Amino acid sequence: MRTRELNTFELGGHPRPHPAVGQTPRHRLNLVSRHEIEDLRHKLARGQIPPDLESKLEKLSRGDLAHRSIEQNCRTIIALLLAVCRGVFNGTTAEERERFLRVLAYVRKDDDATPDYRLDGFVDDLQEVRAIARDLDSVLQNFKSWRLCHQVPAMWQPDQELMIKPSTGRPGKATLPKLVPIDKKVAAESWRPYGWPCLCD
Repeated sequence: MRTRELNTFELGGHPRPHPAVGQTPRHRLNLVSRHEIEDLRHKLARGQIPPDLESKLEKLSRGDLAHRSIEQNCRTIIALLLAVCRGVFNGTTAEERERFLRVLAYVRKDDDATPDYRLDGFVDDLQEVRAIARDLDSVLQNFKSWRLCHQVPAMWQPDQELMIKPSTGRPGKATLPKLVPIDKKVAAESWRPYGWPCLCD
């Protein structure tokens, strides 16, 4: 089976080592180099989340509401791209996948328009994430609906040690198997708990 490419579009613009103050969102995304895009693309195609990106998302998840919003939206985008790569979700165009990759690469980048080490270092990241969430809302909602139908049910499995008790003859008294959640962090990172073959290696 052939590997599904995340996009077929060339990048526009070039990285700028010293971004100017007051750059527009369009110019900010041009700070991401072609190499950074391709590196992220290839790692996701192998079912991997770059360690530095994972570390940053983990840090954001422990931050304030704005930081958690960045983290949660990025994980949704990552899950979408992984599903596309494995050939199980086809609700995006190549251009849309390119935009998702650009924003992920921007969040991953430390030395962006507002360097992440500053107290306000993630303000620009939040703006980029909000912009793509707004512009591609229909794509994200479509993916979330698809995930509810196809992936979320697989996050639960019957507890093999607890059997259904024989019927007592009383309506509504039957005991259902206890449901045990699979580690959600692992599921969010690669969806490998579902046993999908990796179509991208």
